[in-house]
Amino acid sequence: MQTFEFHFNPHLKLDLIFDSFCYEPENIYERRMGSLYLVGLLKNALPRNLRFLEKLQKVIKEKYYKSTIFAPEKSLRESLKEANEFLEGIAKRGDVSWLGNLGFAILCLKNFKLNFTKVGGMKIFLLRRGQIIDIDKKLKFQDIEPYPLKIFGNIVSGKLAEGDLILVLTKEIFDFFQKNLLLNEIAKLPHFSEKGLKDILNGKTEDLSKISGALLAISLRKEVLAGKREIILPKISKEFSLKEVLSPFLRSFKKFQKPKIKIPNPKELIRNSISFVIRRKILNKKLILILALVLVLVLGFILFRLQS
Repeated sequence: MQTFEFHFNPHLKLDLIFDSFCYEPENIYERRMGSLYLVGLLKNALPRNLRFLEKLQKVIKEKYYKSTIFAPEKSLRESLKEANEFLEGIAKRGDVSWLGNLGFAILCLKNFKLNFTKVGGMKIFLLRRGQIIDIDKKLKFQDIEPYPLKIFGNIVSGKLAEGDLILVLTKEIFDFFQKNLLLNEIAKLPHFSEKGLKDILNGKTEDLSKISGALLAISLRKEVLAGKREIILPKISKEFSLKEVLSPFLRSFKKFQKPKIKIPNPKELIRNSISFVIRRKILNKKLILILALVLVLVLGFILFRLQS
């Protein structure tokens, strides 16, 4: 999976702020939730709200990855509740300048399953095999509920496929792309890339300098987890033989079969012990000490018997 963030003339308008945020799982727990993508825009922004989008996305991100026991859709719903409470708190403190001026899109993606929602004039498209699908049309928008304040509401879920391209655009960027049929040109690309998009935009440099906004592109490719190892086994060309498979174990078993016990007389024990040491040429000091101790004990036993 690849993500591309494009910010067009971010300082063109002093009262317009926008940003995009992309989060990939950082550990095994977050991996259960997949990836999280956010794009936000605030029009007619006051100086005190310069960090408005950053604070909002932080609330959503922390809640989303905190609820790892839930499915991604459930965690997203919990995140939206948290975001609504955050925005309600701002409104209760007397700052309602952002109402009607906020655009925000939230997407979470796990195993090619997409859950998303949006508020305001954000646009979300799916490009698949040359087709352009306006997927945010599936969202059923509802009026803002003032008590308690509810900005974020419904969620749309869907299954994506390898090779799909998701585009999230702020309103002014979408209008420019639609007017110049740029979405059609992007859809014709055999493989979406940063270079491919820049080549399309090169002829529109002068017009692009007059607009401001963000574009987030998510290009879906088969996910390969870091550290995952793929093992490829050759095909078996001969018939399966149980005897052949078990033969190594049978040979090993024979080696460890209990030998027949023969009790030698003391003289044979001494002679065999000495010959064993010479034949094996043991260099291990510990083993030599053990054998020496055995010899001393045997000799002591023999002397004791002779004296008695």
